Amino acid sequence: MSAHLEPEVTSGEAAPRNATGGDWIIPVIAAGFATYYLFSIRDLVWEAKIAAVFVAVVLYALIAVFVVTVVVGLRRGALRVDFTPLWENAALFRVRGLLFLLAVLSVAALPWAGFTLSTFFFLLASFLWLEKMSPRMALITAASLAFGGYVLFIAILRTTFPLGPFELAARALTGL
Repeated sequence: MSAHLEPEVTSGEAAPRNATGGDWIIPVIAAGFATYYLFSIRDLVWEAKIAAVFVAVVLYALIAVFVVTVVVGLRRGALRVDFTPLWENAALFRVRGLLFLLAVLSVAALPWAGFTLSTFFFLLASFLWLEKMSPRMALITAASLAFGGYVLFIAILRTTFPLGPFELAARALTGL
């Protein structure tokens, strides 16, 4: 009995090749994010620029490791380019599409709803529609995480996220 998970290959049979293609999505988006991040911090203080460069360098390094791994796998014949796993499961494709749509809507709502409310509604919708949580648990979890994000990023770290009704009300009540 073989100790590894791949089927044994007898002489004359080709080894099975794993698909690569769908796993490129996150590195491509990460590269876009890192590039956008570097351009968006041009007018910030030098401390923010250093942090942004550090994050971008780490992301680019991880992407480089991924690219090298894929190229080596393709050259060795262990990988094949195949994007069909992205959409061959219709139910999973709908979930992925809905999650992407929710993320886009959340980012689009940031200027009006602010960080806390847009985060809350994104998490609430994700928990209800994608995780099928009970409404009570989804409300408690989304509110806790959004409020925790507010406390950490806006109240403590003073990050300049767009201010919405929640942040303006909290500022008026607390003076922070």
